[in-house]
Amino acid sequence: MRKVLLIALVVAALATALVAAGCGSSSSSGSSSAKAGGMTAAQILAKSGQAMTKVTSASFTADVTLKVSSTGSSAQTALLGQAPIVLHVAGKAGDKSAGDGAVVAMTLKVSGQTLVMGLKTVGPRTWLGFQGKWYVVPPSKTAGAKSTGTSSSKVVGSLGIDPQKWAASSTVTTEQLDGATVYHVVSTADTAKVMVDIVNALNSPALSKATGSSAATLNRLKSSGELKSLEKSLVSASTQSWIDAKTFMLLKGTLAAKLQLSSGSSTQGVSGLGIDVAYTLGNLGQPVTVTPPAHALPLKALTSGLSSLTSGAGAGL
Repeated sequence: MRKVLLIALVVAALATALVAAGCGSSSSSGSSSAKAGGMTAAQILAKSGQAMTKVTSASFTADVTLKVSSTGSSAQTALLGQAPIVLHVAGKAGDKSAGDGAVVAMTLKVSGQTLVMGLKTVGPRTWLGFQGKWYVVPPSKTAGAKSTGTSSSKVVGSLGIDPQKWAASSTVTTEQLDGATVYHVVSTADTAKVMVDIVNALNSPALSKATGSSAATLNRLKSSGELKSLEKSLVSASTQSWIDAKTFMLLKGTLAAKLQLSSGSSTQGVSGLGIDVAYTLGNLGQPVTVTPPAHALPLKALTSGLSSLTSGAGAGL
């Protein structure tokens, strides 16, 4: 159970992230059934991508829902299938020109438990929040973690995949959103092409290098021999984007992906996964002010508790 869920979660996460990149870029292989403002969906997405590279700060929200479908009778499978795993994220972030800070609040609901987490950064200083307490992250733990300005397209390209070939179709309409005229772009993906590229990405040496300390876990997933069988598991994948018609700034969006797992002892009754993401962006270019947490504890005070929590959760899977 634990192995199949790890593999499926990795695939679901990559599918969602990479479909967003693929459907959110200009594509010569996709088709468009409508135009708005004299532009196709691909042209609007391309202009939005260019506009968003100039954003120095933003506030944001994201809601991620992971639904597990099961046909098994085991207690673990039944528990996972009872209620979706839900993650809510809200925060703001800015580069050096906008305050050089970030604050993020996260709430994770899984198997009847609720975990409250957070992250704050002010320049080189970083704090982690967990269940209402804050912990200081040593500078050695965050060295090299700051963005180097590498574009997402270059990162995806380093994995040997080309998301621009993924869009099967795209449509665009003009709508009103909170008093502003926006382009509503809907894109669907060629699931076969997406999954072939995702499996290639999971087997890429570049991904192993990028994962750092998590490379061992990734290698165990690859050595399981089950990645190949997942190539046909992605049933559907789509994105929606609402883009300001004047500024071409992205205001909100959704992502949706569904996976169907083939039956077998390795799945232990997990028959499918569905992942839905809804996000919003606002206060683009506004200064970001972050107040450091008072009375933060050493990070070591958190590690032992997290180790116990992880061990207990792992035993249940």
